[in-house]
Amino acid sequence: MEAIVYELQNGLRVIYKYIPYTKTVHCGYAINAGSRDDMEGEMGMAHFIEHMIFKGTTKRKTFHILNYLESVGGDLNAYTTKEKTFLYASMVSEYFERATELLTDITFNSTFPEKEIVKEKQVIAEEIDHYRNIPDEAIFEDFDEMLYPNHSLGHPILGTKDSIGTFTKDKVKNHLNRSFIQGQVVYSIVGNVSKKKVEKVISKYLSHIIIPAGSKNISPPPKVKPFTMERNFTADQAHVIIGTEAYPLKQENYVPFLVLDNLLGGPSMNSKLSLNIRERYGLTYNISSFYAPYIDSGIWGIYYAAEKKNIERIRKLVWKELNILKNKPLGIIRLSQAKKQLTGQLTLGYENLLNQMLGMAKDLLDFGKVSPFDDFIHELQKVSAQQIQDAANEIFQEDKISTIVYKAG
Repeated sequence: MEAIVYELQNGLRVIYKYIPYTKTVHCGYAINAGSRDDMEGEMGMAHFIEHMIFKGTTKRKTFHILNYLESVGGDLNAYTTKEKTFLYASMVSEYFERATELLTDITFNSTFPEKEIVKEKQVIAEEIDHYRNIPDEAIFEDFDEMLYPNHSLGHPILGTKDSIGTFTKDKVKNHLNRSFIQGQVVYSIVGNVSKKKVEKVISKYLSHIIIPAGSKNISPPPKVKPFTMERNFTADQAHVIIGTEAYPLKQENYVPFLVLDNLLGGPSMNSKLSLNIRERYGLTYNISSFYAPYIDSGIWGIYYAAEKKNIERIRKLVWKELNILKNKPLGIIRLSQAKKQLTGQLTLGYENLLNQMLGMAKDLLDFGKVSPFDDFIHELQKVSAQQIQDAANEIFQEDKISTIVYKAG
């Protein structure tokens, strides 16, 4: 069954897909606002709101929120990205209405008690310390910040201890009033619940919500200037990222570059970086590439950790692999293998119904529609060796590559 989209008079969109073979339902709100929507003086606010939404509504205290679904075996969760906030739940199908009522309550009726704001500032300060003390977490934050200096895309999602220390109830509400607006909120449902039940629940809990009108304004990041940074970090290994700006979501080279990145350093052990550096030379346990596309920009890079004495040799081996991709087109068999591998990985992810629910909501916010999964796979199958080589030559330019190194010791 294809997904159905309902557009309510209050500006809320609902997307629903019926899955008859499961006993569960996954549902949740996706808000088109993340850390890049934090304004000056409120770095970390989107993430802070994600935490505070669980701290009480006009009719529930924290305990009642956390217990309401979990007491029947359900799961209530949330997360924040650079561009989105997700509040969602998974449960046995019979509790779909219960989950929808709860999610709607916390999303639109949270009260943000002052005493909970004080407590959550401390909790997030501890979370910040935790991640800043993990080199393979902290280095990614530093890389983003150096790549996009003085722009919200470069800000850490959690904010800083100084920034969250200034948060007040009024600042929280100001952020909500400009973020949770018409056209920027989607409720997504995937699972074994009938169309009749969905429409009844929508009418009962969602159709009467008052969502303010507004417009979403984001500033595109400035042109990236390459940088090199070294930092001392107390760790047993050195940690390195090399990378640069890459294609945004709506760029025509997005899919070819997705294939290229997965071939180069994706999660499988047979990636070029894994086979030709980790397995052949044993110089590193952890080496991979990453690609984070945004609506108007993107980040690509390679991360590795190793003994300090080996990081320069690894860098040279990395560039050897990049230059091969730039100078030599993939053969027919290798190209076919690369596309089959990514197709298989994406299909496995798509079979996860929670992933489907979150992905449908994101697509509706980003593209205004949800294209069938098979259509995307069809686009992937059309990728040519020339497109991959062209993308490699455009992105893997040594004079545009930035480097950040955490020196061990």
